[in-house]
Amino acid sequence: MNGQALAALWILVSLDCALMGYRLAMGRSALLDKRRYHQRRSLRAAAVGQPALAAVTLLTACLVAAGPVGIDGAFNAAMVRLLVVAVPYAACILATTAVCILPSVSARTAASIVIFGPFTLIRPLVVSIAVLYAVLPDPRWQLVLVGFIVAVPGVLLEPCLDRRISHNLLRRA
Repeated sequence: MNGQALAALWILVSLDCALMGYRLAMGRSALLDKRRYHQRRSLRAAAVGQPALAAVTLLTACLVAAGPVGIDGAFNAAMVRLLVVAVPYAACILATTAVCILPSVSARTAASIVIFGPFTLIRPLVVSIAVLYAVLPDPRWQLVLVGFIVAVPGVLLEPCLDRRISHNLLRRA
């Protein structure tokens, strides 16, 4: 497997997990200064995503090792195609995150409303398009399996966690 593409995907998914933790923490703390709270939630979500990333990588390595000749190249091409869709989206999110580091409350609020809001809404669509774009040109069952394993949690995990957290907060209230 292409180590550079794999490393880029690992970083992007880790970043996505961290931002998921940040989004899920929004509005759930009565602290006035929420920076440390959001940092801890982001780091926790990124750490929680690591075993899943390792499992998908191990599964892919096993499929490549046991697969037919040329499956390695198919996975490499699929990873590159996935990056073609994911990197521009991630670049916009990173640029917005950089704006949120500024001390200006107005700049952070504008970035949150203008970018994070709509980009959070289209995230499931971006994940779906990225996986479809990666798998459809070469729909071998191995690629479809890994694509499915990536897409389903990529689309459903955040809404499920959001509901669970909200339910737990309501139950405690």
